[in-house]
Amino acid sequence: MALREAGPMRANHYGHPLDTSDNTLTTTNFRNGPNGTRIDRSKMRVVTRDLGDSLSKTPTLLEFLKIMYDACVVQRNLHRKGILHRNVSDGNIMMAPKDNGRYYEDCVSGYNTVKYVNQVLNPNQSPKPACLVIDLGHSADPDYLAVVSAENKNSEILAERTGTPKFISRSVSKGKLLDDFYIPHRVKMPKLDEQSHKLYIACPESKYEAYNNAVDEGGQPSSEPAATRFTHQLFHDAESTFWVISWFLARSAPKDYEKENKLNAKFEMFIKGMESHYPSNDTPDPRYSFSSEPETWKQILHPSLVDVAPMLSEMHKYILPEWGYRPELNTEHPEHAHEALMRLLLREIVRIEDDKTKDVVFAPLGTRNLPE
Repeated sequence: MALREAGPMRANHYGHPLDTSDNTLTTTNFRNGPNGTRIDRSKMRVVTRDLGDSLSKTPTLLEFLKIMYDACVVQRNLHRKGILHRNVSDGNIMMAPKDNGRYYEDCVSGYNTVKYVNQVLNPNQSPKPACLVIDLGHSADPDYLAVVSAENKNSEILAERTGTPKFISRSVSKGKLLDDFYIPHRVKMPKLDEQSHKLYIACPESKYEAYNNAVDEGGQPSSEPAATRFTHQLFHDAESTFWVISWFLARSAPKDYEKENKLNAKFEMFIKGMESHYPSNDTPDPRYSFSSEPETWKQILHPSLVDVAPMLSEMHKYILPEWGYRPELNTEHPEHAHEALMRLLLREIVRIEDDKTKDVVFAPLGTRNLPE
């Protein structure tokens, strides 16, 4: 499938590497289906002309927020073309290439149904995403795989674990739905304030009230937990995006950063929990213990970044439930979790655009000192 838009990587050349006997290389079998079913993959090498910069080189808070907003846009646009990424990580979301515009040559007006942040801020601009999303090696056609999953109870195709351990969603990590303790009750779609709301509803594709009504007024799950089948869905990639955002911001420091003599206990717990997580049916996921309260996020973040704690708290509260228990929402509004993240990102972007003194220039030599 040719992707005629900027944002995702474009494959210029590809092929299967061969071993010394001229046989296609295959991955090791890790029994990564929930029932241990063997899943074979052949290795592939992809060459792309586009070279983005690592997310770790992002210069400012505002630029990071725009990158993550546009990463959500890319995922939504891919999903509308029948592609589910399934491996969202801090390595697969990059800063857009600095190549004097060549990266945007194929970004033709009309191919991007979800607008990038530069278009939201200025509707007269052509699409110019701040990100480059790479590594579609684990991607899948969600419609086809959902049919396979429904027709074959033993199918592992859409239930297999894919992703980077730190960022893989909790239910994908387990290969099953979260406990019914996580049924989404009383969860509300985040709302926008005056200026961000004005910019948002000016976009032709805006469905502001439709999302509000679908999430806010449909709080009672329509299916019993026992009857709900697990599949990897778009909201799982939204959760992975949240973990990327929170991981990056928790480790970020301002340009005048001085090594902290004593690390906050909440910060240590977050870092160690993220680093120690590994997908498993039996091993507890340490991310379950993370509090979503604003005060906790203030303690996790460097003091210079506490202004984004409310954003992280609201994101966390939205991705915390098991949205698999709302199949009607995922059918009618499959992008709802990305919608929630993007609203919260836009709110922060507008806040900083209105007062550039609120922006934070990041330290050039990496991150905060981390717990050992």
